[in-house]
Amino acid sequence: MRPFPLKQVRLGWHDAGTYNKNIEEWPLRGGANGNLRFEIELKQTLSSQSSFSGLVNALKLLQPIKDKYSGVTYADLFQLASATAMEEAGGPKFPMKYGRVDVSEPEQCPEEGRLPGK
Repeated sequence: MRPFPLKQVRLGWHDAGTYNKNIEEWPLRGGANGNLRFEIELKQTLSSQSSFSGLVNALKLLQPIKDKYSGVTYADLFQLASATAMEEAGGPKFPMKYGRVDVSEPEQCPEEGRLPGK
């Protein structure tokens, strides 16, 4: 996998990886909700997973797309970028469903420690 697609795949994983099926209330249950755009979430992710420092660059690459298509949620954009990167790198084509809802403030991000360890 080339470096650019890998960053996008990691972005999608980290945005979705906090999902907890045992928590019923959204956004507390985590999941693909656009939370990685908040500094507190990036700091938690980067401090626990130093190899994922490319996430900041991945976010910067996607921001102009988000600016142009403001009706698309960050959550959908992160997952689309991840799926597209895997396909472009020779992986399978993933069927996409859209309509994810973004968290609206940093306080809605999952607590630290929800991502599985290395």
